[in-house]
Amino acid sequence: MIDILVVITFGWPAIVATIILAIIGLLRSDYRYIVAAAVLAVPFSWFLSGFPVIRSPVFILPILLLGSAFAMYRDRQMISWLLAIPYFLSIWLLVNAVFAQPE
Repeated sequence: MIDILVVITFGWPAIVATIILAIIGLLRSDYRYIVAAAVLAVPFSWFLSGFPVIRSPVFILPILLLGSAFAMYRDRQMISWLLAIPYFLSIWLLVNAVFAQPE
């Protein structure tokens, strides 16, 4: 049971869910979806950064999503999109790294 929870929290289901929530929030101009995506992004972002010894700046990705939600809350849609772009690019980089591994 614990293994399933770990996979859901730290694995691809959480990553896909955060992408979907962030896109819905950005397209609907609703900051609540982006906040939910940021909260869901915390576990796997910290896991990817090498927590507890932080080896990469991946741990700031949820902070960028929170900044995007705040900008959306203040009706600054362009700034919100610009703050969300590094999150999407980092996930794209992760997907490319996974698919580039030899079998």
